[in-house]
Amino acid sequence: MASLTGAAASAPVRGLVVELLGLSLQFAGREAIAVPVPAAGTRSEPFTVKEGTECRAVVRFRVEGASVTGLRVRDVRSRSGSEPGAREVTLGDFRRGGPYELALPPERVPSGPRARGPYEVYAELVDGDGRVLDRRDYRFEIRKSW
Repeated sequence: MASLTGAAASAPVRGLVVELLGLSLQFAGREAIAVPVPAAGTRSEPFTVKEGTECRAVVRFRVEGASVTGLRVRDVRSRSGSEPGAREVTLGDFRRGGPYELALPPERVPSGPRARGPYEVYAELVDGDGRVLDRRDYRFEIRKSW
């Protein structure tokens, strides 16, 4: 499943603020899914993805305050209390400004009866020192068909 940037935004770090502005999921031969960015401390409404499809997440964010080095997006997916997947992707160094938009490497959505069902994801934007700059919660469901 594509990396889904996502729980409550943390306090600014030394005047550094990185804010997630948007997330979309791209699938070959299908219109992209625009995933609403939930307010800090809330979860998104669940959305559906089809099992076995290849998915690419596109994140949009902006940097306020100082420049950020070694920015990474990290997501942890859980289902029924277990963590079947996690991923961390380095985005790079960014100056104040934006919005920046970056496509993450594609991932294959898990398939099969055991993979189907609801998932929760928390996603974080993390700087090179490991400090969480923004965090959001998302929910999705893997289904056999759209």
